[in-house]
Formats: sequence, structure tokens, C-alpha cells
Amino acid sequence: MISRIPTTVAAFDSIIKGGIPVGSVVILHGEPGAGAHEFAMTSISKLQMAREHPERLERLVGGSTESIYLPERSVYITLTRSEAMILREAELTFREDLYGYFKRNLKVYDLSEDYFSRSIVPASWTGNVPLLLRGSGEERDMLTRIVEIIEEEADGSVIVLDSLTDLLLNPRVENTAIVDLLRGLRRKAKEWNTIIYMLLTKNVAPPDMEATLFDSVDGVLVFEWYGSPRTSKRRRYLYVLKFAGLMAFIDESMVARFDTRLNRESGLVVIHMEKIG
Repeated sequence: MISRIPTTVAAFDSIIKGGIPVGSVVILHGEPGAGAHEFAMTSISKLQMAREHPERLERLVGGSTESIYLPERSVYITLTRSEAMILREAELTFREDLYGYFKRNLKVYDLSEDYFSRSIVPASWTGNVPLLLRGSGEERDMLTRIVEIIEEEADGSVIVLDSLTDLLLNPRVENTAIVDLLRGLRRKAKEWNTIIYMLLTKNVAPPDMEATLFDSVDGVLVFEWYGSPRTSKRRRYLYVLKFAGLMAFIDESMVARFDTRLNRESGLVVIHMEKIG
């Protein structure tokens, strides 16, 4: 039986039989502020809560814990934001105890030195060594560095890559190389006890490139805003666009979008499910 890693969004996990199959590469695709970052942060926080309090696991996954695998640690790879920025966002988002779970047992890799090395951003803004002061050969290829980190950390980890958006917008990174990375990673990840989440902002890539990216991974979870013409309020929704090994569990009666809320006590939670179509 293939083990599953909970997303820890309980109502969602209960539909997908406890979590996402280990070895999955997943794109979190969303409109700005619609919940993709918060989904990743909530998973990091509550997986650590489950490690420290295994008696809470059944409640965290919304049901049976059979075949559940808890990763040993969480890894966050950031291309443009510092570790301090990530922790500050989590501290502002979560209450104190949930923030404590988020930062414990979390390893952050900050690749901003590589990302901004040939940009107009002054080195003093990023805390990096100016390019002209580095020794020859010190500039590293970002994709190679990402591969090195994932190979070193993936087995036994949940990994967040923040983000595919940054890679697509960097003129020094070829889009075809990003696709190659995803396809190769999808093959290799099946040998590891991991989930790799990759954040991607909606409409950054042209439609054909976006479709190619989606086709190159195991799953795509979509986060979007929905507003009714009858009210000024907007709501966040989550739905599964594709997912190898999960779609069979979401039968026709369950083809739905999940109404989500964000609160400091619980992070991102599903309030209820609405059938689509």
C-alpha cells in the first residue's frame, strides 16, 4: 500500500483518503492572496504539530490514519524572500502556538544571492556579496542548486519551492529547463518519502506553457477567489485540477470546490464543499 502524507487541511484530507501519495510533485496554482501560500504554511505547521502530538493525527487528517506517513522535517526553498520575511509572514498569519510549530524543525534555503546576482537590486538590499567582489566561478546556476538541495533533503521531508513564478520571471532561466526539471523530478521523487509543493501564480505563464507545467507534475491544486454579483464579498476556493492517483477517490458526486477560510487559530481550513456543475 502506498503511504500518504496529510495536507493537514482536515476536510480535504478526509475526501482524498488521508493525504497525498508520497513521492508526489504538486503545483499550488493560485490567484494572489487566494490561499496557496497559506496552504503550504498550514501544512508545515500542522505536520510539526502531528510529530509532537501524534494523538492529534486523526483529528488533523479528518479520519483514519491508516497508511499515513509523517515526514521528519519541513524544507522551504526561497528564491527572492529571506528567512526572516517567511517567518514574519507566518507570525502575522498564525497565533503564537501555531507559529511555533511552523518554525520548529523547519530548514530554509535562501537562494536570493543567486536570483538577484545580475539584477539591478543592490547587494546591500539582499545582504549578499556584490558580484564583482566574488571569486571567479562563484555564481551558481539556480536550477542546479535547487536540484542539489532537493536531492539532499527530499527523503523524509515535505518541501516547498517558492516559487515557480520567480523562475519563470527570471530572464536567466530558460522555460524549457524548468519543464525538464519538473519532469525529471517527477520521476525521481517516487523513490523518496516526500511531497514537493511548488507555488505558481495564475496567469504568469502563457496558457500553453502553463498547460505544459501542469502536465509535467503529479498534481495541481488551484486556489482562486470567487465573487458573487449579488454581494461585494469574495470567498476563497480550492479545487483539484488534476492529480494522478487521487482523482479516482473523488467520485462524480464529489467533483467539487472547497470553500476555504484563513484564521489565526487553525490556518487554512475548509468550511464546506460545493459540487461543481
